[in-house]
Amino acid sequence: MQISTTKERIVSHLALVAGAADTRGTIPMLGMVLLKTTNSGQLSLLCSDTGMLARALSPCEIKSGGEIAVDVRRFHDLIRAVPDKQDIEISVEGKGTLLVKSGRSRFRLPTLAAADYPRMVQAKGERMSITMAAHRLSEMIGDVSSSMSSADLRVFLNGALFSFDKDGLWLVSTDGSRMVVSHEPIQGADTLAPRNVIVPRKSALLAKKLLAQGGNVTLTIGAKDVQFTFEDSTVLLANGIDGAFPNWRGVIPATKDTVDIATNRLRDALAMLGATIEDGQNKDVLKKKVEITFTNSLTAISRGDAGRCEVDSVSTSNTPCEIGFNIDFLSDAVNTIGSSAEGIRIGYSGSAGAITVRPKDMEYPLAVVMPLRS
Repeated sequence: MQISTTKERIVSHLALVAGAADTRGTIPMLGMVLLKTTNSGQLSLLCSDTGMLARALSPCEIKSGGEIAVDVRRFHDLIRAVPDKQDIEISVEGKGTLLVKSGRSRFRLPTLAAADYPRMVQAKGERMSITMAAHRLSEMIGDVSSSMSSADLRVFLNGALFSFDKDGLWLVSTDGSRMVVSHEPIQGADTLAPRNVIVPRKSALLAKKLLAQGGNVTLTIGAKDVQFTFEDSTVLLANGIDGAFPNWRGVIPATKDTVDIATNRLRDALAMLGATIEDGQNKDVLKKKVEITFTNSLTAISRGDAGRCEVDSVSTSNTPCEIGFNIDFLSDAVNTIGSSAEGIRIGYSGSAGAITVRPKDMEYPLAVVMPLRS
């Protein structure tokens, strides 16, 4: 293999696919990027940890074709260090060493045989595809990212549910103490077969990074995997998590009353109260408890004797209601829901139940926060 390219052509694609590699594991090949020339005059860059696969195509000038696997972290660091607007020559020497030349500089990196690189294939079974704006799907993943678990023994919570039904696309995540639901109507959804796949956290967050490129994306949901295909032919394939996701619709409480609050006022109040928590108290859940009291025209939030904030609000009830929450969970819900809304609507029913948090004039995204009891 011998190709010519530039830093500008390759570095962004390399950065995107590197997220699918396993650079901290014990299997060296999973920390590699597979470089392969194509018949269309492009360089394919592929990384996989066997649970997901990311591939991007970068334009280049091909002098001779071939494929080779090289350590993705070292290769990426080297390409990033090359001066801007400088040509790069990449070739494989006789002993299988990757030679990278730029200007009067040259570097050699060890490689592994491309034939030994792990292969991923789509799960068998019927697949369903929809095309939507990439930025919108990125927003939806962002909505649910704060409540995805990362190392829960209940493995089905370590990711986000991608669910498709007659009402459109649903993304849901929960860690058992809070839940976020995001929804996007899809034209013609009632003519397609329902699908449910739990996408691992790592895969979902890498997808969000890829979706930031903009344009449109084709989302393909199979029986046990999902695939994101972009307009520039970049592909992310992710295996789903085995297990049954909780009945998330049954978790949403039927709230009796609502209170409307300005997003920035509530966000600021929680931030100020959060500043009163000392570093040594971060591991004590009860030290993070705040009491929030809803009244007809005022919402008060207090953290024991450490601080109290009052925010103007409008409630549908004249009866005061006080509920305790983990300040981190409540702040995450406000930041998620309020990121694109000037006003937040909180639904509640008495002092013992969970609350719902949503934009004032929209149904979704929706956050459910469970109360924190002493």
